[in-house]
Amino acid sequence: MISIRFDASGKLPLVCAALPLLLANHVSAQVSTPLELNEVVVTAEKRSESVQDVGASVSVIGSELLDNLHATQLTDIGAYVPGLQIDSGGTPGQTTISMRGIAPLSAGATVGTYLDDTPIGSTSIHDRGSAYALDILPYDVQRIEVLEGPQGTLYGADSVGGALKYILTSPNLTKTEVRVGADVFGISGAGNPGGGARAMLNTALIPDSLGLIASVASENTPGYIDSSQSGRKDQNAARQQSGRLALLWQPASNLSVRFGGLFQHTIADGNASVALGPVTLQPLSCKLCDNNYLPNVFKGNLQFYSADVNWDLGWGKFVSATSFSNQQTQVDADVTRTYQPIFALFGAPGGLSIFPLNLTTRKYTQELRLSSASDIPLEWLGGLFYTHEQGTNHQSLTAENPNGSLIDGINPFFVGSLPTTYKEYAAFGNLTYHITQKFDVSGGIRYARNDQEFRQILEAGPLIATGSNQSGTSSEGVWTYSAGPRFHFTPDVMAYARVATGYQAGGPNLAFPGIPPSVKSDRLTNYEVGLKSEYWGHRAIVNVSAYDIEWKDIQVTGSLPGGITYIANGGTARSQGVEADMTVRPVDRLIVEATANYTDAKLTQDVPSIGGNSGDRLPFVPKWSGSLRADYTMPLANDWNGHAGGGLRLVGVRYSSGALALDEFKTGAYGALDLNTDVSNSRYTVRIFAKNVTNRHAILTASGTQNGLTGDIVQAEGVVLQPRTVGLSLDARF
Repeated sequence: MISIRFDASGKLPLVCAALPLLLANHVSAQVSTPLELNEVVVTAEKRSESVQDVGASVSVIGSELLDNLHATQLTDIGAYVPGLQIDSGGTPGQTTISMRGIAPLSAGATVGTYLDDTPIGSTSIHDRGSAYALDILPYDVQRIEVLEGPQGTLYGADSVGGALKYILTSPNLTKTEVRVGADVFGISGAGNPGGGARAMLNTALIPDSLGLIASVASENTPGYIDSSQSGRKDQNAARQQSGRLALLWQPASNLSVRFGGLFQHTIADGNASVALGPVTLQPLSCKLCDNNYLPNVFKGNLQFYSADVNWDLGWGKFVSATSFSNQQTQVDADVTRTYQPIFALFGAPGGLSIFPLNLTTRKYTQELRLSSASDIPLEWLGGLFYTHEQGTNHQSLTAENPNGSLIDGINPFFVGSLPTTYKEYAAFGNLTYHITQKFDVSGGIRYARNDQEFRQILEAGPLIATGSNQSGTSSEGVWTYSAGPRFHFTPDVMAYARVATGYQAGGPNLAFPGIPPSVKSDRLTNYEVGLKSEYWGHRAIVNVSAYDIEWKDIQVTGSLPGGITYIANGGTARSQGVEADMTVRPVDRLIVEATANYTDAKLTQDVPSIGGNSGDRLPFVPKWSGSLRADYTMPLANDWNGHAGGGLRLVGVRYSSGALALDEFKTGAYGALDLNTDVSNSRYTVRIFAKNVTNRHAILTASGTQNGLTGDIVQAEGVVLQPRTVGLSLDARF
């Protein structure tokens, strides 16, 4: 599916007038007019091609929509893409991505995340990649490509649900551009204003040969959650900072080399979560109140370095993509309500406890690709991929007095580390045979082998009677494939069918009695049919697809007494759905977009380890979701233009998994209205933006807090939709 920004924006009330106009004219002759929508080119299949020609479901979020929404994290845009679900742990960077109902049920990610051509994030099952997906401040992002359905053939492990690609702005080889900007905004319930600043230089150091881009951005979001327990106000303030430097060298017209470095830093004083009753999910205190004793701190850092070579050989293209990333995550979670009952066993009632979690992923990747020209009867692409990943997972559990001092004799309750090494070698290839000008058939295959090493280091303490230092290894080879025909009824109407597979990598497991020594990869097969079409002289695009996904050997998280969790294979699931989107330009200055998605994702086999029964809905997945956007522009005096836009995002009822059941917490449906308006010329843009205009209070996800002695759920923690946010931004180009 595509959900794209093609032009500047418009007034929401005009949506209703645009839909009948589209339906009345969608069969008109295909005659090019000045009103036609712009073509959008993507690299979803590792070739540059029109998104309307890709025989798979692909959505695109452009930089214009990111600016209009004042998007500072993925949760701002997820609901505008059919089939995409973005869930937050309460801060930017605590992010879980699901697609087409394929949500992570363990620590491993089900959606691959890419910066340009290289994967980011942990592949190991022990480094919690599912909870900390890449969530960069998108100032220097040209577009975001969303590839729905398994992408195992071209993108490898952990892309069972799909892949999300950040395409960064490329250095300029012909001119110089300087951009600067700033914003200020307020959030309902926050005691302080928020704001940010940004700057970018994109210049040709040597015309037609050497270009440089440098950018920095910073965003401060005020807190709006209070603690009824500690009395802290606005405790979830967050700060995001990013910087990027890239060089593009073109020694010849057919050869280019790009070097880049990116830095991202996020720190939050607390989570945007509130204390809820475990059954009613109603606030225990107030709508924006938690009852934590101690701060829930999140810190995330990313260092990313890349070197890409693109060589056009005439008969084909050679690409080398090299990267190194160092991703660090620190989470201090207040777990007092879970472990406070245990303190009494050690003669220290009323104690406090923090669970510090420190994750590090150092990842090197190398991909080599050779592809044919795109205008021959038999197109081909082949490549090799290698990655070496080292991860650390250090955990502990403190025992503190109410005054903050540590309790001698029982502090720390627990200390453990899970260092891992992950290596993968892969080869892949793809063929497309053009049987006629209208009909072609594609097929691809990939073989990947991973070798892993793992250690479980536990120190003796109150919760662990005997320390240990145990090792584990695993090796696994996995085949994935994709195949499908594509038929063009006309140059503007194309139907396709696709079958594709994907997998999550397995690995060695924790060493405890009753736990399997290793976890095998899960497997997923996607069957899909779709129609992509343009009508009315390229002024309207209508795309629709239907899918049936079969998922087996699902990786799930089990638990042992004392809060120890492990990974295991269990059960099967099925996700069936339909996605649709439409973009229409009924008059010169108006663009209207609509998306709709239906997903029925359920277990088809009992999974007792997670309290799952056949027929239970998979967590985080609404059955119904959709969006409606309209953008309108008009000329003003001199060279100034005016613009107004609005968007409505709709998300249906969802379930969050808990300790006792897969679908333990039911969260209600909600709708959120976003508005923006601006005036601009070739140099300046002044914009007013508003998110969640009606100040809708909604619980996005919920998790249970257990009593450490009895296992009972004593309360729930619910992440809330950011309250009404209204702001002003100014950007200038020179």
